[in-house]
This record gives sequence, structure tokens and C-alpha cells, in this order.
Amino acid sequence: MAEPIRIAVLGLGNPVVSDDRAGLAVAQRLSRLLEEAPLENVSVLESQRGGFELIDLLSGFTHAVLVDCLSLPDPMPGRIRRLRLQDVAGSARLINAHEISIGDAFELARRMGLPMPENVEIFAIEGGDTSTLSEEMTPAVAAVIDPLARAIYAELAELTRRSSNQVR
Repeated sequence: MAEPIRIAVLGLGNPVVSDDRAGLAVAQRLSRLLEEAPLENVSVLESQRGGFELIDLLSGFTHAVLVDCLSLPDPMPGRIRRLRLQDVAGSARLINAHEISIGDAFELARRMGLPMPENVEIFAIEGGDTSTLSEEMTPAVAAVIDPLARAIYAELAELTRRSSNQVR
């Protein structure tokens, strides 16, 4: 019999830097969806840091979904990229690298014997404005928040349904 899954959805970002708040906005929208229709063993978390904090936040979960803003030289604002952990090995967060990288945080935790999620999905939203101090996102990025939160919710619902069938 399989062990029950524990899923963390982690929205990353800075709430006062325009599009950089996108990951936090998705997490907040997803939280409201989960209040309306709860899913067992799903936790929604938020962080403004990344790096070492990822270890504290994600240790003990079997699955993690990370949502963050992606800063690129020529972005297509609002485009969502689905990435793997190895795709972002050099990023503390997808926008600002002030600490150790996401990949390094996971590796350090494993070397310390801390249980980190084996299954990690990353949704990176390309930002159009990742430097202006503002609590407002650009229209293109704001437009993808609800659809992305709903898509993540649908995937989580399917994952928890399949998992509950395996545990029985």
C-alpha cells in the first residue's frame, strides 16, 4: 500500500514589485479555490525569499509545485513555462538570485538527510515589468493568474484522486 502524498504549492515573489508578485498571486488565488473545494493533503505556501528557506518550507512534502515570475531579456509577458528542477538549477528564485539556487537547496537538504519532494513542478510566468515598485501587475501577467491557478487546482485534484485510489 502506497503512502499518502503531501503536496506543497509554493508561490514565490515580492508583493511590491509589479510582475514579481505573480507567484504570490497564483498562490492566493489557489488558496481561495481550495477554500471553496478543499483537496486533501494540499498546502499552499508563500515565500518572498527562496534559497535556504525552500528547505524549511518544503521538507517533508512528497510533491511540490513552485510558481514564480521569470525575468528574461526579451520576455513574452504572461507566457507560462513549465520547468523541471534541473532547468532552474542556478536560480535561488526565478527572478533574483540572492541565496543558494533552487537545485542546490534541494541537494543540500538531501545531503543533510532531510526529506524533500521527489516530484517538483515549476510554473514560471514571464514577467514584463520586474523592477517597478508597484502592487499592480502588468495586464498580460495579471490575465494569467486565475487560469493558471485553476489549471494547477485541476492537476492537484487529479493527483490527489489517483493517490487516494492507490492508498486504499
